Amino acid sequence: MSETRLNVFMSTVERSGHWEVPPRYQVRCRMGHVALDLREAVLGADTTIDLNISMGNCEIIVPSGILVDTAIDSSMGHIEDSRPAGTYDPAAKRLRLTGRVKLGNCEIITLRAGETRHDHARRMRDRMREKSREHHHHHRRRHREHYMRERELWRTDPGRSPWVPWWLQAQMRRRIFTWFALAYIAGVAAGVHFWGQRHWWHFIVVAIALSMISGWVAWRLTRPLLMVVRAARDIGDGKLDTRLEAPRRGEMRVLASAINDMASRIETQIKDQRQLLAAVSHELRTPLGHMRVLIETARDHHDLKALDELDREVLTLDDLVGRLLASSRLEFGNLDRRSTDLGELVTDVATSAGLAPEQIEAIGDVRAGVDPTLIRRAVANLLDNARVHGGGAVNVRVQRRGAQIAIEVDDKGPGVTADRRADAFRAFVPSSGGGLGLGLALVSRIAVAHDGGAWIDDRPGGGARVGFTVGIG
Repeated sequence: MSETRLNVFMSTVERSGHWEVPPRYQVRCRMGHVALDLREAVLGADTTIDLNISMGNCEIIVPSGILVDTAIDSSMGHIEDSRPAGTYDPAAKRLRLTGRVKLGNCEIITLRAGETRHDHARRMRDRMREKSREHHHHHRRRHREHYMRERELWRTDPGRSPWVPWWLQAQMRRRIFTWFALAYIAGVAAGVHFWGQRHWWHFIVVAIALSMISGWVAWRLTRPLLMVVRAARDIGDGKLDTRLEAPRRGEMRVLASAINDMASRIETQIKDQRQLLAAVSHELRTPLGHMRVLIETARDHHDLKALDELDREVLTLDDLVGRLLASSRLEFGNLDRRSTDLGELVTDVATSAGLAPEQIEAIGDVRAGVDPTLIRRAVANLLDNARVHGGGAVNVRVQRRGAQIAIEVDDKGPGVTADRRADAFRAFVPSSGGGLGLGLALVSRIAVAHDGGAWIDDRPGGGARVGFTVGIG
């Protein structure tokens, strides 16, 4: 039976060739060197080598195909496992490496039969060289594909000059060369003053070097700019799905992210406008068709009731156009802020909608700098929402809350569930009352434009409480 413990102190010990490794082998090395070659060693099905390396070096050479589990702690030491990654047979022999390395080194490597450390180092160098060569070829191929794609983009751009990239690079190169030349002239002047030995061909060499360096820098700077110009032109031509590939770092990453964000916002706005146009066309078609029938009826039968219905349809169209105009004013930020008593404004709108004065309440100083037209529209939308979805408004409240003023409308309907409250403030979301879904969405936008917000809560006693706030301004 071989030894179960190896102690090394300020010396070098090597175990190689044909030797038997016990099931548990303890290695203690202090200020020394230990080399364990297990390629020809006799190993059991499950072998554990416990290491305790202190200010020393340990080298373990394992054969290929063996499964090695490492659980070595390092305290200001270095552990290197240079074995190649691979798939091991679960039925193969298992080697466990445990212990601790303190102020020392531990290296685990795989060598073939008869292979030396120099052969292994040469093999690793060849592998690294091959990986570097593959990476270089891959980089060159991607660079060439990118360059050809840029050339193809500008060649197939109808109606625009294909010389724009070269002109841009030439302008950039001229500027860079000018600054380099000025720096060179300053250096030559300093050299003439402090250095007496010089030759005429020095100037030619430096001029060629400056030209090459400035051309390379100009090309590196203009290449991403050309892609930005191309993307901007594509977005202007209506290709709103155009996106730039953002680099991993640098100022071009910020520019590419800004361009992509701009394109996303424009695409969303155009999509919303198209959806709005389609919805408005649908909403206008119904009352216009009804109005045409009512006009024919009134003309043929002199029916005054038809004229009353015609008047209601006109009011419906007027309300729809008012909502669209309010939405367009918010799009362009055209707010006509004036100091307004919101209590009087809300009372006027609510009484016009049929509410009794005792149902309207104003608490505190409710004067604020707002756009009266837009606030009227928001209050009218709240009352209309209560009529359509909540069985009518019960109370209207205007109250000052710190630096904001809240306007709330209580209804007597079934209320709004928590999962539907966020959708209520989104345009074009289907609802039980039909329509465009612009009512509460417009209320929310008006509130945000006045430094406030909109919400939906449960009313004490049942129903919903819908309101919004505006800043005092």
